[in-house]
Amino acid sequence: MRILLRCAALVLGAAAATLLLVQPASAHANLIRSDPSDGSVLARAPSVARLWFSEEISPEFSSARVVDHSGATITGSHAQVSGGDPRQLTVELPSLGRGTYGLVWQALAEDDGHATSGVIVFTVGRAAPAAGTIPVAASAGGAGTAATPAGVLLRWLGLAALAGLVGCLAVAGPVLVRTRTAAAPDTVAAGAQLARRRLLAVAAGCAAAAAAVGVITLAEEGRRAVGAGADRTLGQAVSDLLTGTRWGHLWLAREAALIALVAVILGIRSRLDKPSTRRSAVLPAAAAALVLAVAGVEGLGSHSVALGSARGAAVVAYSLHVLTALIWLGALPALVLVLVPRVAGLPPRDVVRACRGPFSTLVVISVTVLVITGLYGAGRQVPEPGQLLTTTYGRTLLLKTALLAAVGGLGLANSALLHGRRLDRRGRLVRAPGGAAPSRRLIIVEALVGLVLLAAAGLLAETAPPRPAAPAVPVAEPQAYDTTVGDLVVSVSATPNRPGVNGFTVLAASSRRPPPAPVDGVRLKLGRPGESGALPLRQIEPGRYFGTGRLDSAGPITITAVVRRAGQRLTVTMPWRVSPRAAPPAAARPEYRLAPYVNAVALCVLVLALGAGVLRIMVHRRRRQLDAESPAPAEMIREDVR
Repeated sequence: MRILLRCAALVLGAAAATLLLVQPASAHANLIRSDPSDGSVLARAPSVARLWFSEEISPEFSSARVVDHSGATITGSHAQVSGGDPRQLTVELPSLGRGTYGLVWQALAEDDGHATSGVIVFTVGRAAPAAGTIPVAASAGGAGTAATPAGVLLRWLGLAALAGLVGCLAVAGPVLVRTRTAAAPDTVAAGAQLARRRLLAVAAGCAAAAAAVGVITLAEEGRRAVGAGADRTLGQAVSDLLTGTRWGHLWLAREAALIALVAVILGIRSRLDKPSTRRSAVLPAAAAALVLAVAGVEGLGSHSVALGSARGAAVVAYSLHVLTALIWLGALPALVLVLVPRVAGLPPRDVVRACRGPFSTLVVISVTVLVITGLYGAGRQVPEPGQLLTTTYGRTLLLKTALLAAVGGLGLANSALLHGRRLDRRGRLVRAPGGAAPSRRLIIVEALVGLVLLAAAGLLAETAPPRPAAPAVPVAEPQAYDTTVGDLVVSVSATPNRPGVNGFTVLAASSRRPPPAPVDGVRLKLGRPGESGALPLRQIEPGRYFGTGRLDSAGPITITAVVRRAGQRLTVTMPWRVSPRAAPPAAARPEYRLAPYVNAVALCVLVLALGAGVLRIMVHRRRRQLDAESPAPAEMIREDVR
């Protein structure tokens, strides 16, 4: 028992590390380019600004406004999502004179409900350095919201609840039902019936838990929408999310399917000991349809919707990937529940032995589809092989693949034990003398590693996949510095962080609730050793301060943030490196696509799986023919007597 507890602690620790220690990635509706571009100097003031994003954005929750070099809002701007391009935000600008301006934008992805925000800085005419700054050194613009541990945790809890729901239904339905049709003793059938009752109760609880996690997720997304600066209350933000975004419509469909599943599962459970009727046959079909609907909603809210080509095939593949992963990982703890019931002294392993054939078939089919759809999805989401190591999404995908291999290895060991085989001293797989003897501890360890795999899947769903570079001038790469001073969390970012006029944004918020005292003001000191200059910042949103200054050369500098609060001055000094001026667009390099390689591997897996399936069917038919042709034992005895 101690060994089992240690394994559980190690696995849960790995899950926590996956949730908290992996570097956060930008959210999903990323700014990919803008006109005017970040850090540009224009001879004439533009009348319209345009922002292009990597995904479709919500018109209800996407906006932009203009501020001057000190952060003061300039009235008269109007932003709207382009009717012809749902990924473009068009901003009508007021009449602007000479000077430096910031375009403060915020957007919400239409499909996954994630919010992003940032600042684009541009200059009209030759603007002088902002007052109080020194010429020093111009990474940038849109600092999107990060994949927070809370968001990943909610995604993990939702997937874990769905795995319990789908896995228990799969074992209670296609697996244990076979024990009633097979020639099994009455005690085995009674044990299977008790196991089905328990599994259906757990499935109903998991469906309710998944619906509860959905409600918490909705509240969290509403809180993010309120914190993005819109003049809405939490109730208004939640209402607008549900009625004005595709993510809200998908959320309603998912919650409705989960609530209906609770009612259907309880109806199936209440009719287990009653004679079969038309209604008893309709309820399992309704449960299967609702599970498919939940998987489809997961696919429609995934990264696959943002793909430019073959979007429907990608969504279907992702839905199948999620469904088969939930079946495989959820069937493991369901098998543990099958081992628990005891009926009239019947060893529960007899029940497992009676249903091991259908269970193995279910798992093999699930894993095969999981591998094929996973390879196809990786090729669609990761354009180049090198991005598997250079991007957060790629590294998380590799982590998920490693965990998948670990769960697969444990699954093979459990399958061998389930079919009554073990390794001898020479490392050969031989039949155990006692027949099938599955290890409950090993199954629990496999299920716990599966929970870590779900945590990696949640992180992957919260991480933006790499996309091909836009043909137009891209946004500069963001640079930010985060630190804490007492209870204050201070984040400093510069855009475009190149020589020239730059915008500086400081986020200052207390980690205590309620805060000990409000922040009275923030200013920055910029310079190299021996130089200093003051840059006052203006609060443009609660806890967010903005101002502009000129940086004249690239290289290392020092930035000191001074936060005034309750008569005290809190200072944070941070090293900084200013990027060189943007290089001219490089010549197009040849593409090294990942998709052809992983698609070829997926095709090989599919061919091997089909070949193995056909061979298994032929062997099974041959055995049945031999059994039919061979004389029964009673007939053989009569022949011997004669």
